[in-house]
Amino acid sequence: MEDTAEFHCGVHAMISGLGSKPELNDEHCVSLGPNPDNQERVLVVVRSGMRLSLRPSNLKPAELLPGSQVVIVGLTNAAQYNGKCGEVVSWHGERWIVDLENKERKSFRSENLVIMPERVASKKRPSDALEPEAKQLKTTDIKDFQSSDEMVVARALVRCMREFPLIAQKCICCLATKQTVTVMHELAQHLTDKQNDGLLRRPLKPREKVKGIEELEAEEHCLMIAERRARALAGMCRINYCDLLGFLKQGLEEPKFKKRMR
Repeated sequence: MEDTAEFHCGVHAMISGLGSKPELNDEHCVSLGPNPDNQERVLVVVRSGMRLSLRPSNLKPAELLPGSQVVIVGLTNAAQYNGKCGEVVSWHGERWIVDLENKERKSFRSENLVIMPERVASKKRPSDALEPEAKQLKTTDIKDFQSSDEMVVARALVRCMREFPLIAQKCICCLATKQTVTVMHELAQHLTDKQNDGLLRRPLKPREKVKGIEELEAEEHCLMIAERRARALAGMCRINYCDLLGFLKQGLEEPKFKKRMR
């Protein structure tokens, strides 16, 4: 019997490994808790508002954070907001504060929000004509990275990794030295050239696939995973774990490799 306890009401997840409906794989959903008609399955809602009864093994936990793009689902008393999109601002009490696209600010329970990570890429990087790495980090960003307040550091990381894909890729390299999550591990194997030492050696090219997870958009998943772990990354930045702060301050280049070239 599979354990559904991990996916209690309000927990966010990504669908994976469905054979009967493969088109739903990699789509985000939110849990409504164990299915009352089948305690071995979890009742979830996807962005369209459709409910599904899935095995826990077909769900990968995801994290809702400030800055996440979401769609509203499952409301009954204010059904006019279902299908509306917005950006999560903060957590207050038992609800998330969301800025909707129509400029309204509303609060919603976690089970009424579904993450839409692909909207980040389309909203923040609308043109492939201009490579984000051709730009430079702002002085104010560098200052924020060195702040003693981890929330300031976390917000700066999320803000900049959306504009500079290399930052998200470096973050994956750092995170993977401490965790063995399958997708993260496969990404880090590629990015660190199988060294798993936190150093970015093989940056992803646009739309490049990674061996072992060819079905996933590698660059998008780097951003998605790094955003979910912004607080942990902020701590790594403060102690310069795996030269993360040095990487940011040296123009998105590994300080260790830069020294060797001199």
